[in-house]
Amino acid sequence: MRRRIQPPGVEHFTGAHDPLGDAVFILRIGDITLRLRGLDRGVVETMESRYAKFVADDFDGGLDVEVCDASRDYYIDPPDTAEDNPVHLECDGERVRFVGYRLAGIFDTAGGSGRVMLARGDHEPAHRALENYIRAAVAWQAAERGGALIHAASAVWEGRGYLFYGESGAGKSTLSECNRRGTVLSDDLSLVLPGAEAGLELIGTPFRGTYESGERVAGRFRLAAGFRLIQSAEARVERVERVRALSELIGNLPFVAEGFARRPDLFAKIQHSFGDLPLAHLHFRKDDSYWDAIRKAGL
Repeated sequence: MRRRIQPPGVEHFTGAHDPLGDAVFILRIGDITLRLRGLDRGVVETMESRYAKFVADDFDGGLDVEVCDASRDYYIDPPDTAEDNPVHLECDGERVRFVGYRLAGIFDTAGGSGRVMLARGDHEPAHRALENYIRAAVAWQAAERGGALIHAASAVWEGRGYLFYGESGAGKSTLSECNRRGTVLSDDLSLVLPGAEAGLELIGTPFRGTYESGERVAGRFRLAAGFRLIQSAEARVERVERVRALSELIGNLPFVAEGFARRPDLFAKIQHSFGDLPLAHLHFRKDDSYWDAIRKAGL
């Protein structure tokens, strides 16, 4: 059974705390920017290698995060047997508190300030603990803009972006590995933001799951459609009721969906932004004939 851990209260992140070092890491994904200050130089070198194309040299606004020594080993004790990585959040209006094995954090949902307390245990590397915090912060800042970080594979085909979402085991990684025509952006988490004009754009990110083929892709691509994946003996697109299709998409918004009760305005923003995006079911088999089905459906 997955453990449910309450993140530390706001008071845990106040007061004087020692930084881990004097190094700075700046990440820019689309128009979302995060700066982490007070890191050990070795951690920054690892993250710069891992995030490569998304590392920035300047900070001109965004989420400014101070990283501090937590003076403890863990926030969540490591398990004796394998478990899903426990990441728990609590929404306090325009601020979110976060906790994982080695890290507790807080951040403003629309940018501004944040603070991370990084523990010393070695159950997971520091850069992995920080990445979970970064993903959560990106998800909330996307939602504030009317976009979303979606538990979805994504690809660009003939200049247009496509989302393929579903619960774990739906086939996101399988579909990505079968792809031979499009360019895969991710097989795990995909970022969507409102475009400069109308519509939505698929944003290249460093967030991947198990897909290792090809380089990570930066850039923005007009989003043409989104599909809930269904493994099948034949490839075809199935039209479904709009309310069902939208609810399936929203059910695949990690980090944010559980906070909609406290922030119904974000739910309304996402509902509005995705209102005109074609959403359907995609039945697919283990080859890339799904592109033919998408073309046949006019999407």
